Amino acid sequence: MSEKMMKKSKGLIAVLLGTVMIAALTIWGCGTSSYDNPSDQVVTTKTATALITAADLKGWMDAGLVNRAGGYDRVVILDVTANATDGTNKYNSVGHIPGAYLVSGGNGYFQATRAEGPLSVTGSMVCTGDVMDTLIQNAGIDANTTIVLTTSSGSALDLTRPYATFRYWGFPKNRIKVLQGSNPAWTAAGYALTSQPTVVQKSTYGVSQGQCNVNADMRVSLSEMIATVKGIVDTNNAGKVYILDTVRPAPPTGGIFKTGDLITSGTYTPFDGFVKGSYGFILSNMITGTTFKTAEEIKTFVSGAFYGDGATSTTTIGDANRDAAKTFVAMCRAGNNASQAYFVLDGIAYYNSSVDVKWYDGSLGQWNLMASKDHLAVNGANAGGQLAVGSIWDTTSLMDSLTWNLDRSLTIVNYASRVYGVEPSFAEGNQIETADKAYRSVVVSPSGGAAAGGGGGC
Repeated sequence: MSEKMMKKSKGLIAVLLGTVMIAALTIWGCGTSSYDNPSDQVVTTKTATALITAADLKGWMDAGLVNRAGGYDRVVILDVTANATDGTNKYNSVGHIPGAYLVSGGNGYFQATRAEGPLSVTGSMVCTGDVMDTLIQNAGIDANTTIVLTTSSGSALDLTRPYATFRYWGFPKNRIKVLQGSNPAWTAAGYALTSQPTVVQKSTYGVSQGQCNVNADMRVSLSEMIATVKGIVDTNNAGKVYILDTVRPAPPTGGIFKTGDLITSGTYTPFDGFVKGSYGFILSNMITGTTFKTAEEIKTFVSGAFYGDGATSTTTIGDANRDAAKTFVAMCRAGNNASQAYFVLDGIAYYNSSVDVKWYDGSLGQWNLMASKDHLAVNGANAGGQLAVGSIWDTTSLMDSLTWNLDRSLTIVNYASRVYGVEPSFAEGNQIETADKAYRSVVVSPSGGAAAGGGGGC
């Protein structure tokens, strides 16, 4: 009898050990602490920042990590290159890095028109979960994948918008790499491109709220941006938050940016100016094509970010305020340049840091629509705002150098049809993140069909 009990106990112990091992592997696959502290023999894609060199990528390729079937340390290369106006793509016509998977929509693939705040339609927002699922499954990305972003376009936007989007959809920064200099750097290093199409095994992975939480903390919604600016103004920036505006003209150029509507071409938002508490952060100082400056150089440019009207101001953040900063918020016109600023901070300058870097994808294209119907331009005509009188979403009081674009003889967009009949409260007005947190991945079945359910973690 005792012998049977001993056998039964050994069996139970074996089952428990197996369960623990499976759980450990599952945790590792979600990109959590097990990635940060594995044996050196397991993970070889650790880097000092999110930037990698052509030699790094070639080493991973020679080690058999690119598109490998299974394993804890695999690499997928995404070539984010838009089609030319004639429909051709350099991925095919010029060639691509061997094994790279084409994302032919360029950075536009990662943008969507979505509802947020008082508007049922807002342009150039973060893309949806089903779009992400389609990409990561077709590219063969799974829980153990390190993603390498590259492009033939010569535009950093094709690298940084995807980086910010993957970060929002829960991928840890140590699993997303950007090839410094992109495809030209690959060939400059003496490595060949190929015209051979890349064929990958689809994954069943997905972004699913149950296993991969949306990283809502890195994205600033409209309601959160309003609260952030009010906090800076009302508390003399006690929270040490610095808003970096990548489209503010640098001194001595001066002038106020003209924000075109993100949906109706040829029209402009009702107003422009500078968001209170924001600093001009000029990207040309940090990025040349798809080549990025070093962490220390980027931090120097942060210190030099300037405040004021963009023409006469010499006030900058300075080293002391930069080093005391707890949060940086990157903004621009349509979230694109903001993604570049987000990357150089999150992916390079503050890669291993407690500093919180955030991305306001709505930016001025959203912010500068937030005017109520009763505002008048200097010339006495209605300024073109469409929000309800007294709207809590009106941001005009949170602007410096407020300028009505009607007074600049610009055609103001009529966005009345986008405004909800009953405006949501701030608590109800974060529709994008609410929807994304509730999203459940549609995973690919082994037979190639689709089935609803959790798609793994990231």
